[in-house]
Amino acid sequence: MPDRPAGFTAENALLIAATRADDNGAAAPVGAPPDLVYLVRASERQGVAPLLHDWLGRHPEVLVDQATKAALHEAYWTRHFRNRLLLEELRTVLRAATEAGIDVMPLKGAELAPAYYPAPALRPLSDLDLLVRPQDVARMGELLQRQGYAEVDHAPSYVEDEWLDLASRDYGWFASREGVDSLIEYRPAPLELAVGRLTDLDPAYTAALRRHAALVWERSTPAPDGAGRVMSPEDLLLHVTTHLAAKHLNFRLVWLHDIARIVRRRPGLDWQYVAACAADLRVVAPVSAALEAARRFAAAPISQAQVEDLRAGLGPASAFSLAQRDLRRLMRHVDGIPSADLTVEGPGVWPLGAALSRVRGVRARLRVLRWVLLPGREYLEHRGIEAGSAVVGSAKRLALRVGRRAGEQ
Repeated sequence: MPDRPAGFTAENALLIAATRADDNGAAAPVGAPPDLVYLVRASERQGVAPLLHDWLGRHPEVLVDQATKAALHEAYWTRHFRNRLLLEELRTVLRAATEAGIDVMPLKGAELAPAYYPAPALRPLSDLDLLVRPQDVARMGELLQRQGYAEVDHAPSYVEDEWLDLASRDYGWFASREGVDSLIEYRPAPLELAVGRLTDLDPAYTAALRRHAALVWERSTPAPDGAGRVMSPEDLLLHVTTHLAAKHLNFRLVWLHDIARIVRRRPGLDWQYVAACAADLRVVAPVSAALEAARRFAAAPISQAQVEDLRAGLGPASAFSLAQRDLRRLMRHVDGIPSADLTVEGPGVWPLGAALSRVRGVRARLRVLRWVLLPGREYLEHRGIEAGSAVVGSAKRLALRVGRRAGEQ
């Protein structure tokens, strides 16, 4: 795509207008004619193609050609039929789990699309994410196998399994239903706060995540139809706002719209609980940055004072604070959204820096560095890297020095 000095301001203004949750008052942006090829690509990449299709239908004054309308129309109805099949599959699995005495809680889009959006098609679903209790991990797999699912090998962590907490692992199961691929991923932990499960290298943090998981179950309520449980809006908000902290390098606009939907539907949110959990779990930076982005670009009814109160959990500003650096990096990304190329994954999150800002203490941080520099054999084999290669050999020598220092602490 050719470079443009002004970035993609005109196109992104349309995407942001479609992302706003106060759609009745959203005015059509004016400016340079948009690059319609970019507009379609960016809307798909940002997960807002169905929202843009819906928004353009309510704003006929915005002129787009028939090819663009057709592409967005197809994106909407593709999501409509795919979501309908996936959500029916979700209901089937939840009913079967309830009959088997297994508690299950839908996460992310599996909860948001049917419960928080006016039409499920407006919230794209790529898979179904579920939370289960630790003692039900094996039973849930057996249930899915009886439902015709086959287990999918999970991508290994940098870290050898014996160093990891079993409760932090994802379990994936796959089936094909009426020509639609159905991937169900379930896990015992409601939050995954570092790439490659690196936070498992801090035992105190692992204990905090387990306490939080127990609290999430305690605060949940039975689903209206009796199948499964429903996460509290505060915990759902934490789940969405921390989602980028582990696997993603930027905020997708659809996640900002998710935040706005949650906050607008639940105006009486317990913000003190959100702030206390964010501080305890060391995710003030990503949570506050996500809330600020949702306030700016998705019309989430969040005040600047609420964001600032949350950021008080970062503690005193310091040039050496990894959390403060994490926040500054995220806010540079947020500030750049209006003109950024939204068809590519941006560098909003530095995964290693995010992991180091979660764990505490020299020993835990040296362990993180050791495993990033010298991943386990299973990870290397998964990536097709020869353990004896020159690059790995060099990393190994450095990692061993780091490991010795960690052992001395």
